[in-house]
Amino acid sequence: MEIACVIDKRLASLSRPGRGGGPRPGRFDADGVAGVADPVAAAEATEAMVRALERIGAAVESEQPGEAFFAVDGLQALYGGTSAAVLAAAQRAVGEERRLATGSTRLAAYLLADGWARPVPVAALRTRLGVPDREVDELIEALERLGIETLRAFAQLSVDQVSDRFGPLGLRALRLCHGEEEPLRPRTPQAQVVEEIELPEGTAGRQLDRALELLVDRLLAVPQRQGRTLLGLRLGAVLASGGSWSVEQGLGRPSASPRVLRNVLAPRLEELPGPATALRLRAVGLGPPARDQLELAVGGAEPRRRRLRAAVREVRAAQGAEALLKILPVDDASRVPERWALLTPYPEL
Repeated sequence: MEIACVIDKRLASLSRPGRGGGPRPGRFDADGVAGVADPVAAAEATEAMVRALERIGAAVESEQPGEAFFAVDGLQALYGGTSAAVLAAAQRAVGEERRLATGSTRLAAYLLADGWARPVPVAALRTRLGVPDREVDELIEALERLGIETLRAFAQLSVDQVSDRFGPLGLRALRLCHGEEEPLRPRTPQAQVVEEIELPEGTAGRQLDRALELLVDRLLAVPQRQGRTLLGLRLGAVLASGGSWSVEQGLGRPSASPRVLRNVLAPRLEELPGPATALRLRAVGLGPPARDQLELAVGGAEPRRRRLRAAVREVRAAQGAEALLKILPVDDASRVPERWALLTPYPEL
């Protein structure tokens, strides 16, 4: 099987936070471009890149920011019958600034896309083993101290030699050098359900809670959700000091209840490292339709909720997502009337 690798080295550089978990100014990426570590921006841009590949029919595996892998073979019939034609289509989809290459394994495709010259040094394994940097650095330093400086030299060692000296991590690296990899694990393409709102400077406390309520309502009104429940959420913020912050929140069980979403997300706002200029909320996985959820209710409340939910969907289907709105109080103490309240999509209940 021929595997294609797409690399955006700038995104890989931006995804690395500083030691304190926040942005790290003054870094330089592999191309010598100065920048600020911004893992949220890197994740969003990687998501856009992966979706661009999925639009041409690729089944994409992407487990690190700035990288994506997909099998070329199944796409050849769609694009002229050659790997070159598939790569050309992928290049048009992701943009000329990204690097593409193919190989018989992920590692081979990555090395070509990343521009490693032969003989390839063992340092090329640094991002390929899926373990903390410290462990990989120790393995690479040990190999280099023993004079094993290239992948070719490492691949010539026996399994017993590697096992005795370098343990399980060394064996994993050896298998990669021998072309032994697990099959690709493409993700299941899903509709993009994401919303973002800009915030005035110095937003905090009750105003931030109101902003979250508005964001949840808008997310649940996104047409791409198609009435389905959410399995998880990623809450992010653009920081006023530069850089960004994000946190993922599982829901335990599928839900499309505004109250449930607000309750699980509100405590995460306390983790914000500083003032924010924007909040972003993304659905991480979609579950079954909301109408299939089982809910307990007192008296005759549930039949009424079902009728109201059906009415909301019917109006939105006929008139659009903005057809039903509610008034959300924001800051009744503000001297600016426009800040007293906002219109937000009416929840589906």
